Amino acid sequence: MPIKRGLFIPLLLIIVFSSLTGCQRPQQVQPITIKVSYPSAQQFYKMFGFAFQKSHPYIEIQVIQDEPGTDGGSFDAEADVIYINGMDQYKAAIEQGKLRQIPPPLLNPSTNEGDLSPIVTALLSSASEDGRYYALAPTFHSEALYFNKKLFDEYNIAYPYDGMSWSDVFALAQRFPTEDKEGNRLYGIQMNYYKNVTMNYILKAGETENLSYFDPHTMKVTMNTEHWKSIWSNAVQAFRAGVVYDLGEELDSMKHPAFLTEDAAMTVSSNVLAYNFEPFSHFEGGTMLDWGVVSAPIDPLNPDTSNFYEIFDFFGVSSISEHPEEALELVKFIAGDALNSRLLAQKQPNYGLPAVTEYVHPVTGHDLSPLYSLQANPDYIDPYTQVDANVLDAFQSAAQSVLDRLLQNELTLEEALAEAELRGQEAVDTTLAELELKQ
Repeated sequence: MPIKRGLFIPLLLIIVFSSLTGCQRPQQVQPITIKVSYPSAQQFYKMFGFAFQKSHPYIEIQVIQDEPGTDGGSFDAEADVIYINGMDQYKAAIEQGKLRQIPPPLLNPSTNEGDLSPIVTALLSSASEDGRYYALAPTFHSEALYFNKKLFDEYNIAYPYDGMSWSDVFALAQRFPTEDKEGNRLYGIQMNYYKNVTMNYILKAGETENLSYFDPHTMKVTMNTEHWKSIWSNAVQAFRAGVVYDLGEELDSMKHPAFLTEDAAMTVSSNVLAYNFEPFSHFEGGTMLDWGVVSAPIDPLNPDTSNFYEIFDFFGVSSISEHPEEALELVKFIAGDALNSRLLAQKQPNYGLPAVTEYVHPVTGHDLSPLYSLQANPDYIDPYTQVDANVLDAFQSAAQSVLDRLLQNELTLEEALAEAELRGQEAVDTTLAELELKQ
């Protein structure tokens, strides 16, 4: 039967369209499996794996449950994606050739959003001699200066501000009385030191100003210098004024920190604290603080940088992976998938600030940008990762005993600096000898 003229063109179009769509049918993507090293399979799937597989159904993840490399790294040879814990292990993995180089980490090159923070990229690139990237990180940790607005208002003291030095912080602390209006003990600043407390304030201030009291290569102590003298002088004034919380291990371990109980006006703490105020208010004896936050104390000679950014978790593509493109997709997802990163920031704030700071979970009524407003110092070296902790503890205990004598007016400042260096070196040498005998 002849085809009617009115139906010919539509029918012809259907035939042509059907043939075209048949030719353009997408090819079936071959499913692949990529292996990931991580200490806990359950945790990895919960944090990253399930969400990634949902958006990448052709990629199956198999977690090799293994502890990350230690003492130079024994990284799992079977993994396509290698988990690395800490900067030292990241450096070791690069030096051993375990990781593929990663292109500049632009997670979303088609937009102006979703790129890793310059803090993270500076730390990542600082680990390699060529300044290139060999892993990405989902989070970083930082510090800031928190303050109690109520106490500052009560005593008519101006709030802290971004860019204060430790000298400024000690001077501000001294504006507070040592007792509140009810006769209870009050402090200008409290930090969570439980041993060699006042010495740790001094060492923290020195670390902020890029001073080293111990050379991990020569094992030599340096304390008797003009720069250290300036820091000791400012700190000792605050200690003698009684405005620095200096109680250590004898304190009841179940007692809440003085800052959280409104017995101290300031504290320097990590990004985690910003998310702990609300939960703390529900504890027995807890209260909801009216708090503010500014950038952590800075080095006056380098006011735009901070030594107190840190990355704990790195994910890189194995240099021998048979699926490097898919492995890189997973690494990029871990580092900065918009939905997953925001969800982690909300549900697990203790995990750190998102590497893409646009995804930082807000705290109502508070600007959290001081937690990441300073630039990272890529040249900073943490002595605690280079030397046995027993050695540093020995120095601190020796120096603390000297500082105590200074505070009791048994020594002048000049005598204390010289003796802290001498006694500290003796303690270090003795501890090193003891450790050598044990080997």
